[in-house]
Amino acid sequence: MNNSRDVILSTTPLVDESVWPNSGCLRSGQEVSLVALAVVDLREQVVMSQQSGMDLAAVDQLTRRAALQLGTGLFGLSLPGYLAASRAGQVDPARRDYSCIFLFLAGGISHFESWDPKPDAPVGIRGLWSPQSTNVPGTFITEKMPLLARMMDKVAVVRSWKGASGSHGDASKHAMSGVLPRSRNQQYFPNFGCIASAVLGTRQPGIPSYVGVPVAARYTTPSGYLGPAYSAFDVDGDPSAKDFQIEGLRLPRGRFETRRSLLDQVDNLGRLASSGNNTLSVHDNLFEEAVTTLTSGAIQKAAKLDEESLAVRQRYGMNIYGQRVLLARRMIEAGARFVTVNHAVQGGLFGKGVTNGTWDNHGWLFDSMMSFGSRPAAVGKDKTWHEYKGPGNLPQLDMSLTSLLTDLEERGLLDTTLVVAMGEFGRTPKINKTAGRDHYPRAGNVLLAGAGVKGGVVIGATDPNGAAPATRPWTPVDFGASIYHALGIEPETTYFPRLPRPTKIAEGQVIEGLFA
Repeated sequence: MNNSRDVILSTTPLVDESVWPNSGCLRSGQEVSLVALAVVDLREQVVMSQQSGMDLAAVDQLTRRAALQLGTGLFGLSLPGYLAASRAGQVDPARRDYSCIFLFLAGGISHFESWDPKPDAPVGIRGLWSPQSTNVPGTFITEKMPLLARMMDKVAVVRSWKGASGSHGDASKHAMSGVLPRSRNQQYFPNFGCIASAVLGTRQPGIPSYVGVPVAARYTTPSGYLGPAYSAFDVDGDPSAKDFQIEGLRLPRGRFETRRSLLDQVDNLGRLASSGNNTLSVHDNLFEEAVTTLTSGAIQKAAKLDEESLAVRQRYGMNIYGQRVLLARRMIEAGARFVTVNHAVQGGLFGKGVTNGTWDNHGWLFDSMMSFGSRPAAVGKDKTWHEYKGPGNLPQLDMSLTSLLTDLEERGLLDTTLVVAMGEFGRTPKINKTAGRDHYPRAGNVLLAGAGVKGGVVIGATDPNGAAPATRPWTPVDFGASIYHALGIEPETTYFPRLPRPTKIAEGQVIEGLFA
């Protein structure tokens, strides 16, 4: 591990901390722009110091702390020694270019109303919908996902999922990191995307390794002990809106062009590098990557959904969620390593016991899962009606998920792209008095496809009432091990966070029967 003691104790940084992102990490286009300018400012002062005759060692000391700040800021471009040194032996070379799209069904999808229907359960449990047959003989899912029913040979469903918390916060962290935060230290365990970004690095210059659409992890610590270098680059906003683009990827052109010329002066100071000044090489790498992100247009091009045909966009669904999934596909095509799509529409029926635009259907479940606006919304505190009319969660997911799988297969990407669709927990067997289901961590289901996942299989089962796994339960820690396995990362990989001992990235087991 790199010894940063001398960095931390060095002199006042040359970078103006007043413009530094408060979060300590770069998670938006605006913050990338700030870093690019900060690097230019830093390099300018290095040149001026050198031209004034300052001793090389003094220049090096002067820039160490600033280099640390910059080097841990942008997409993991300056990797900590403890990860960089161990990659070669812990990543399957055949899977080095693999990637993942993680569809997080925020709020908790009901297993009864998705991929584990219980038509023979009592009336107060089985729900209102019937199961439908699929293109896999003997496999039934909800009748409300007809498109997926014709593609079940492409996916695997794990029906014996089991969580450990009924709290959205803890359960989300558990689902997206494999660690249930029962202690202060566990609150900061990195999620799957951060680990993948750190171990595997970027696939394409100018494209962030880990992208969140719109927010990578509402309830999870983005990078935890790994540090902010591995946090997701968040692409917010509504990609279904006209002229959608990623905000903040702009620079004051005059200032930037003038000061970039200073880099040429630094490049001519070859004796700095030969004197062992590694700080400047870190600046070079960081600056060039920032400039690539800002000027290549790769990430903005990936966000140009209007380059897709209208037929393709309509197939995903001309709504905020469908277009987010399309954006995720384009990000993977452009070179992103891991993309999380957080299913939480901007709208929905707001009010206690109704819905909030997610899968947290405590009330009116059967109506709101199919069509937002089909039931009257509660009046909000501001005395206005909070209502979004449009397709509900199930038709949105049915359209976007099947379109994603179709496109990935047609583009030859399904074999190298893992697709995961899951929430933080299932829903209660008993339907409550407001026609909804409540939080239920004891049972749930997860859908996976691509990257070597066996298609057409159902793994595990719940009891006749969907109340608990009837076969071996598979927990979030096992899903973590399975995700890493699919990406070619050895689950036994250890990393050295700010803890007194090495820590495995996954303590679970790869799910039996999931991979070919």
